Amino acid sequence: MNILIIEDDSSIQMLLKLSLEVEGFQAAVAGTVASGLHELESRPIDLILLDLMLPDQSGFELLMTLQQTYKEIPVIVLTAKNEMNDKILGFQLGADDYLTKPFETRELVMRIRAVMRRMTPDSAAQAIDVLQAGIIEMDRNERTMKVAGKLIKTTSKEFDLLWLLAKNPKKVFTREHILDQVWGFEYYGQTRSVDMMVNRLREKIKPYDHVLATVHGMGYKLEV
Repeated sequence: MNILIIEDDSSIQMLLKLSLEVEGFQAAVAGTVASGLHELESRPIDLILLDLMLPDQSGFELLMTLQQTYKEIPVIVLTAKNEMNDKILGFQLGADDYLTKPFETRELVMRIRAVMRRMTPDSAAQAIDVLQAGIIEMDRNERTMKVAGKLIKTTSKEFDLLWLLAKNPKKVFTREHILDQVWGFEYYGQTRSVDMMVNRLREKIKPYDHVLATVHGMGYKLEV
């Protein structure tokens, strides 16, 4: 498994690289956004560890670029920032997990393996790669979604949320359940990130936004 570490602190770079290689991973390092994109163009990468504070560009800006060009590659954000708004923004821009420095490398390795398990569906799930729920059509292999025949651009997390609801039409999911299923770990914080993502999706699929139904006091479901 090939991991790209985008981190400008050389001591943290080497610590992460050595720790990951001891665990059997292959690790490449980059100190800037530009060198990170060069590494992505030069070799196959399975997962990215991304620091938000980089010298040439914000990690948030890079997340947006990754969603456009490398959305199939999961991203774990590593940062000294611990503000809830930064975490919510990171997830909305496509991050798959978030670790605040300082952290134990053992926890990082566990989170890497958890993310990769989520990205590798089991044999039963592999049988379902294309879903149609009413006017919504989704292709998990191509990570594409159509609503009433129109192609809708989504972030990785938006797609995963819609996939969860489309796979279980009319089933009500609580915000906590959505966070657990889409992000894959227990989320200690406000659940407004789910509400914000649902609102963004509703904007994207108008005039069919009514299919993303709110069940007051409970959560959300997909109406078909």
